[in-house]
Amino acid sequence: MSDAINFTQGAFAVYNPDDTAVMASFIPFRFNPESLTRQLQLEQAQGADASSGALKESFSVVLRFDLADRVEAHSSLPVEFGVLPEISALEELLYPVESETEAPSDGSEPVRARGRRPIVLFIWGERRVVPVKITGMAIAETFFNGKLYPVRAEIEVGLEVLGEAEARDNTRVQSSLNFTAANRRKMARLYLDTTADQGTSINLPQ
Repeated sequence: MSDAINFTQGAFAVYNPDDTAVMASFIPFRFNPESLTRQLQLEQAQGADASSGALKESFSVVLRFDLADRVEAHSSLPVEFGVLPEISALEELLYPVESETEAPSDGSEPVRARGRRPIVLFIWGERRVVPVKITGMAIAETFFNGKLYPVRAEIEVGLEVLGEAEARDNTRVQSSLNFTAANRRKMARLYLDTTADQGTSINLPQ
């Protein structure tokens, strides 16, 4: 019998925007996406050359949920609701975090502004932990039980990587950006050091 292979699961780690010291929730991917689409775009700053513009990076991933797989994994989630709990947990990432306090009854203080959206880390392996903003979701529910709860679903999630502006006041975002950048440079250096040893037969201009 062949040995079992342990695959690393991708996930979303979620933090309250007002308290990033402790993780608020964790959403592992039951199936890792078969593909990951990334886009990097350099935005040209006004009155400057293109090399000085901000770099924008975005992702698109398709997450799959199947009640049969969850049952096989002996999850404690109720079967009667299908995969609606998983779908709802993802949808919550699009909404502001609920505030625990409302405006005082005596009107002595201004109404508190609606809460900000959670800080989300997109975890993709041990070298990529990226702070992102959920920009949209396309939810396809394909099969249903007798009460019309979905038992299978595919969700295409759009993600935009947070930049230095968001990191300025958030150590969780900054540390995640630094971590992933350091690993990117390390992987690039690994490749460049290897190819430098091979040399080139091209006569380069002096």
